Amino acid sequence: MPQHQDYDSFVCILVSRGGSQSVFGVDQTHSGVPLDHIRRMFMADACPSLSGKPKVFFIQNYVTSEGQLEDSSFLEVDRPSVKSAESKARQPGACMIHREADFFWSLCKADVSLLEQSSPSPSLYLKCLSQKLGKERKHSLLELHIELNSKVYDWNSRVSAKERYCVWLQHTLRKKLILSCK
Repeated sequence: MPQHQDYDSFVCILVSRGGSQSVFGVDQTHSGVPLDHIRRMFMADACPSLSGKPKVFFIQNYVTSEGQLEDSSFLEVDRPSVKSAESKARQPGACMIHREADFFWSLCKADVSLLEQSSPSPSLYLKCLSQKLGKERKHSLLELHIELNSKVYDWNSRVSAKERYCVWLQHTLRKKLILSCK
């Protein structure tokens, strides 16, 4: 997408129903669009005009009963991925940016039943995110996300399992990122 070359970053906010690893389009008769497919569409090899630029995703996925929420109590450890390791040796002096570099992927999963409640309150995740991004412009995106996680953790400690939000953050940012208004 050549139109991205004129901008410093890319931000996507996606709110949808879906399965545990996908989001639905118009209906849920299909298995949905895999979240991994969405991420791959913006990697450097698929979208060269975004290479070296931050790609920020905030995703609120309301998971249907077929796509159960995963247990959020496991420990996820950063490690090199065998599938994504470069197979070619790096050329001396060549400047290479890994195809998965500069992603900020914040994914919040919640049970679809939250949408069906009579309360018109928005997603706790999106509400806190909006407040943090709107008021605290001098903090890095990672710092804001840590504060967001704290709010979600506090909420989850007071509500039933069906009302909990599960937030995952994956990032490959190479620089401190602060979103600001121009």
